[in-house]
Amino acid sequence: MNSKFIYRIKEFYILETFQVAYYRSQLSALTDEYHIKAFEKIITTEDTHAQFFADMIGKANLELPSLTGTLFDFAGEILGESAESISETNGLKLAVMLEKKAAATYRDFISEAKAFPVIHHALMEYLLDEEFHILWLDNYVHSRAQ
Repeated sequence: MNSKFIYRIKEFYILETFQVAYYRSQLSALTDEYHIKAFEKIITTEDTHAQFFADMIGKANLELPSLTGTLFDFAGEILGESAESISETNGLKLAVMLEKKAAATYRDFISEAKAFPVIHHALMEYLLDEEFHILWLDNYVHSRAQ
């Protein structure tokens, strides 16, 4: 793998780690058991994605990006608190935007990863996850508006 490809894997690790931090910050605003369960499921899925990329970085004998951990937890909390202070609906709309960004990034990287079948397959699976998250979150936002 060349350095550009490794950079992209690190980019995905950061993106997925950020999504996990953001969704964890949103859990405190939720009161309905069903929606809490849905967010926990989204967190688990995004965390699995992040772990895949962390494993790839480890197999390349590289260190995980140093901007993870406390900084990303803090950023997720700030975004979560900001969204909560505006409204829960806006926090959910931000989640939809994050998922759309992730999906677009996956679409771009899938074409770059054709030479790596295991990664290519995983990226397509993860894109489907992101698209399902978009659909669920968008539906949730619209159902709350009614």
